[in-house]
This record gives sequence, structure tokens and C-alpha cells, in this order.
Amino acid sequence: MHSPAQASSRVRFVLVEPQDSRNVGAVCRAMKTMGFHRLHVVGAGSLDREQAAISAVHAVDVLREAVFCDQLTEAVRDAVLVAGVTRRRGRWRKYFAVDPEGLGQRVAALATGTCAVVFGNESSGLSDRDLRQCHLAVQIPTSPEFPSLNLSHAVQLVAYALFRRLGGGLGGGQAGFRPTSADRLEELVAGVIGALRGIGYFTRGDPAELGVFWRDILARAALEQREADRLAELFGKIGGMVAGRNP
Repeated sequence: MHSPAQASSRVRFVLVEPQDSRNVGAVCRAMKTMGFHRLHVVGAGSLDREQAAISAVHAVDVLREAVFCDQLTEAVRDAVLVAGVTRRRGRWRKYFAVDPEGLGQRVAALATGTCAVVFGNESSGLSDRDLRQCHLAVQIPTSPEFPSLNLSHAVQLVAYALFRRLGGGLGGGQAGFRPTSADRLEELVAGVIGALRGIGYFTRGDPAELGVFWRDILARAALEQREADRLAELFGKIGGMVAGRNP
């Protein structure tokens, strides 16, 4: 069984192109109050670290130890679960979303591996492209009269839900469970699409859109590595059979 501190160390908060340095500092405070310290910031070359440090107050250590990246891919590459926090839905986004408590359950079920929670910027949130790099979407229930949340408030709510789940001694996960990495999942999705392309499925359909569909399903299933390997073998054989009939 993992201790709360061990469980929280596996959670990484990722900010994509934050616009207000003070918000970044407030995010550091929100994280630290819930026991989280791992922060990645994507595309924030203009960040005023002095302003961020002022609003971070006693969580300035989180800001000081933050990792700065140019691309979201860098911030989530090694994660076994990538969750994008968004309130927008659409054809090119996610078919399904969980609430913060549901995310906490998913994170607690993983015995090992990093879980990245991704937040978009203050004005437009996560782009379709950003969300496609996430395994699942997280939506925070809000009033329809005014559904918009400040970035640091959204981080606080998600961090609280994760703290309650992990801090309550439920972070032990399933014995022997080896989660599938983000890179391996992308390889699997590519294999599925390749096999479907080989049998002529895409005479009318869109491979990219179906890739989003498969990625969402497989990520939500929280595949174990052996399960991912079995599916890759299955679709690989389908592709091989098609290639054998069409030399």
C-alpha cells in the first residue's frame, strides 16, 4: 500500500500556455495545500517568475522546481494516464468525460506510473489538438449560468478530489497491475487504424476521427501492458492476413 505522499508524487499537474503569471503562482499554492509538488508548464516563455512567486507565497518551492517545456508532448510522454480538464465538448474532442472524483478513482487504481492532469490557458482552455493527447477528459460540474472557472480554482478542485482519494489510503492500486504507457497506447491505436485501413474500412470514414474514438475507449479501459500486447498482436495478424491476400 502506498502512503499518501508516495501516491501524490505520481501526479503531475501540467499548465498549457498560461497567460497570467499570478495564476501560475496561485496554482502552486493550490497544489501544495493538497500535497502535490510536481508541476510542468508548457509554452510559457513570457512568464514573469517574480510575479508568480508573489502569488505562490509559501508554495514558491513548487514554482522553483517546475519543469518548463516547449510542447505538451514533452510534458506527458512518460505518463500512463493523461487527463485533460475541459468543459467543452465536440466532434473532435472527447466522447466521454469523468468528474474530478472519477479521475481520483482512476488514479488510485494505478499501482505505478505517472498520471498527468492537463489544464489549458485562461481564455480558451485546451485546444482540440491538446485534448487529443489526453486519454480522457475531466469536467468540473458548474452552474450553467456561469460555467467558467479561474485556472487556479480548477486546479484546486481537481487537486482536492485527488487528495481525498489518495490521502484516504486508497492509492495502493491493484497488485501486479502494469499500466500501459502513453507511447504504447499511441502505437496500439496506430496499429488498429492500420489494420482497418488494410481491409478497406475507410472508403468513407475518417481515420483521424476514428483514431480519437479508439484512443478514448482504450485509455478509459486502463489497459494492462499484457492486454495492450494482446490487442496489438490481434490487429497485427489482421493486417498481416490482408497483406498476404494482396501481395
